[in-house]
Amino acid sequence: MPSSLPFFGLGSEQQLREIADHLPDGLFTTDADGLVTFWNRAAEQITGWTREEAIGQSCSLLAGNTLTGCSCGVGPIRCGLAERSKSSKTCTIRTRDGRELLIVKNAVPMLSPDGTPVGALETFASVHQEAAFPGCALPPRLSTGGDFHGLVGRDAGMLELYRMIELVARSGSTVMILGESGSGKELVAEAIHRSSPRAAAPFVRVSCSALNENLLESELFGHVRGAFTGALRDRRGRFQEADGGTLLLDEIGDISPLVQLKLLRVIEQREIERVGESLPIKVDVRLLCATHRDLRALVQEGRFRADLYFRLAVFPLRVPPLREHRDDLPELAARFFARLGPDGGSPRRLSPAALAALRAYRWPGNVREFQNVLEYAALQGGDGEIRAEHLPAEVREAAAPCVAPATVRCEDERRALVDALERTGWNRTRAAVLLGVSRVTLWKRMKRHGVGDPAGGDA
Repeated sequence: MPSSLPFFGLGSEQQLREIADHLPDGLFTTDADGLVTFWNRAAEQITGWTREEAIGQSCSLLAGNTLTGCSCGVGPIRCGLAERSKSSKTCTIRTRDGRELLIVKNAVPMLSPDGTPVGALETFASVHQEAAFPGCALPPRLSTGGDFHGLVGRDAGMLELYRMIELVARSGSTVMILGESGSGKELVAEAIHRSSPRAAAPFVRVSCSALNENLLESELFGHVRGAFTGALRDRRGRFQEADGGTLLLDEIGDISPLVQLKLLRVIEQREIERVGESLPIKVDVRLLCATHRDLRALVQEGRFRADLYFRLAVFPLRVPPLREHRDDLPELAARFFARLGPDGGSPRRLSPAALAALRAYRWPGNVREFQNVLEYAALQGGDGEIRAEHLPAEVREAAAPCVAPATVRCEDERRALVDALERTGWNRTRAAVLLGVSRVTLWKRMKRHGVGDPAGGDA
């Protein structure tokens, strides 16, 4: 280890080492040539490189790839002195055992009094992402069952969502959660809160679309007694209730111009005024917003303030619709059936034909609609196997052409077809009703799959 560290005037070298070794994040320093001069204990644990192995080596020993736009091993001090200023980036590094690991990396170049680069101090923390880099560990809060704070799925799009949640949760940035109705935006907001340093503080949700302008203003900021008809006592607003924690403004695109203006003032000044009172009240709130609307279009139409939009959309976060991660349907169904519980018989499960129909459907209502469909099917089918005929007609009809994704084979359709015919004694009219298709469609499927009435009938 070098005889001196590039910390200037901060105490003895031994004291600095002890402080650095108690930090939860990795910390290392380099000289002007990019050679490592200090390496703390967390850096050892995260990367697998011991202090003895790292000291004196180029920081290129962490060389990762460039998928995130910043490979820490390209150039002598790519993430440090190269910018000649403080930087914060998401980088990939390669651990000692060859795994690629996603990190959040902060770097501060160290300059001599005349401005000459003499080294860099860098800290980093693992983000844990598997979607883009298959060798990485799963997010630390993702269980082996695929549940991330109530969000379920291991599709690449969902894993990317988990990574982004972990990344932004560490900061205090305002997040704009974008997604279709029923896609799980509120669950994403809760996951950000639970992953953040504010997790022990309140998480408060306000539905902006459920209240008119006057009621929403009172709901958000509170009011004093006599502020309006019916205001019989002082009332704390949701901003005060969320003080120290997180406030979710759901369907932010529905708020009126007046509330937009007042919200802008709160964001800028970090204080509120209750309705009927001019006394400012300081609040410390992490703000999250959610909407299914295109706010950029609303800004262009003059229906949403541009200055407010840019303050809210610091970190846009898109929630993928269910049709984009259909491979997660079996696990989603298993979770829902487990919560629903059996009626006393065997646990519920989807038949291959039912799963094929669910995969073929586009799910305009997303996860919320999916749960409704499963509840309907559970009531129709009871315990045990949930079959295609237990699903609503619109879901069954979606699978009629048998043009499901490649993961679904037409053998599932043939199995469902034969099953319906056998259950109805090979009565085509009744079998068509069970499958939710016309008699002509049933006949075409029988012809396509080579299925014929064993008795030779044509009922």
